[in-house]
Amino acid sequence: MKKFNKERFISSLICSFAAAIVISVAAEAYSDGVQADLRNHLIRMHIIANSDSENDQAVKFAVRDRLLEDIGKKLRVESGAECKADIIENLGDIEKTANSVLREHGFGYGAKAVYGKFAFPKKEYKNMTLPAGEYYGIRVILGDGAGQNWWCVMYPPLCVSDGGEAALSSESEKRLREELSDEAYDIVTSNSSGVVVKFKIVELVQELKEKINKS
Repeated sequence: MKKFNKERFISSLICSFAAAIVISVAAEAYSDGVQADLRNHLIRMHIIANSDSENDQAVKFAVRDRLLEDIGKKLRVESGAECKADIIENLGDIEKTANSVLREHGFGYGAKAVYGKFAFPKKEYKNMTLPAGEYYGIRVILGDGAGQNWWCVMYPPLCVSDGGEAALSSESEKRLREELSDEAYDIVTSNSSGVVVKFKIVELVQELKEKINKS
């Protein structure tokens, strides 16, 4: 039987901890880099229903349809900066439109529209999957905002109002390819085994950071 070598054990333990720290730092840096790239080039939309009751959920979709029909026409989508400027300029109209739909359907509560940086969960679309993390976007809160959410992407356009499966158009995909780094673009559009692992790294790190921030 080999004699236990305390010094060698401690040295091995220190090396293991050091390696774990290096890997953790590298994973965080990688995840934050990809997330920042996505955050700086995407604008998302988040509509939160008053509750999960059938009526509250139904009016949520009515608000969605009206907003995409009316406000969507006012947004320039040639660049993210222009789209953001138009959203901020029209926040009042977005809120008024949502409140108008609520009144038309006989609801007593109102709506609040805000633009900012919010935590979003992982969201899968037909040809794009966005990892959980913080993104810039518009949030429309109906009443107490305690119900299930509806999500989409305002820039590049990925919103549909008919309940169909949202998918990147060829133009939107072209904009993503031009504006995102190759790494970030592959993360959200590729299903190769290597990219899936990278996506999971981004997702796990961002989810862990969100839990830490909430604690």
